[in-house]
Amino acid sequence: MYQIEKINDTCFYIKATGTFPPPLAERFIKEFGELTKDNPNKLSMIVDVTDAILLSINSVDIILDLLKRNNEKLFRSAFIIEKNPPLTEEFKYLLEHAKSPKRKIVSNFEEAKEWIGIEKIEFKPQN
Repeated sequence: MYQIEKINDTCFYIKATGTFPPPLAERFIKEFGELTKDNPNKLSMIVDVTDAILLSINSVDIILDLLKRNNEKLFRSAFIIEKNPPLTEEFKYLLEHAKSPKRKIVSNFEEAKEWIGIEKIEFKPQN
């Protein structure tokens, strides 16, 4: 599963849980594309995968393609991964192959906010 939350006009919070099978990866790419297509600004993202297990091997290429396509529009993104060595290795692979110094793996939310340059984030209550 995933959740996309718009923090402001140029910053998004993405929370992923469990695994990320290809149909879910495709749905995410479509939804994220719709949310950002008309935004001419550089975008920042906090991608929280602290509750994720592993990426589906078939989803790695789908996500890698998205990362490569977004290089031009990216200001910075932080990937929060805590104590999950297999997932850390998967994301290291993705970031290495997406070739952008604008992406970074961090270990907590505070590091993520600092990397993308945002001080305060308020989330809307979930219904």
